[in-house]
Amino acid sequence: VSTQSTGVLSKVVDRTQLCVRPGKTAWCLYVDAVCLNDDGNVWDALLLATSAALKSAILPATLYSAETDVVAVDRDGKGTMLKLNYLPVSVTLSVFDGTTIPDPTEAEERIEEGSVTCCVDQKGTVRAVWSSGHLPDELISGTLKYAVTRADILCSILQKVTGD
Repeated sequence: VSTQSTGVLSKVVDRTQLCVRPGKTAWCLYVDAVCLNDDGNVWDALLLATSAALKSAILPATLYSAETDVVAVDRDGKGTMLKLNYLPVSVTLSVFDGTTIPDPTEAEERIEEGSVTCCVDQKGTVRAVWSSGHLPDELISGTLKYAVTRADILCSILQKVTGD
């Protein structure tokens, strides 16, 4: 999951906006997730939650003292909303006898022949695709069409929930 996360999220945030003092100080963003219950499709839930967190993130205002060479959070200053280059969500489909089932449960994941996960942004751009099992190209292409439609719905909901 960590490798998938890094690949999908590495270009979501323009890193220059994390800069506090060029060449000296920058904000560092971490995503820590704790899975309390895995009934399948954890990756899609993780990416949706991460996108919501990034979309809601505010970088605190800072103060710099040249005298002491210290950067501190300005508690009275207005923070800056993090600007995202795109808003990724993912859609996973399990494959059984050439039929796809979206949002598989843990039980379905155990018996699937394969799966396809598509990461799509709010504009319908496919950002990443992973598949497992020996799946025909036509089936993967078909899942991409479904994933783009489903991602549009998820992004709309995410934007309403996060106030955009």
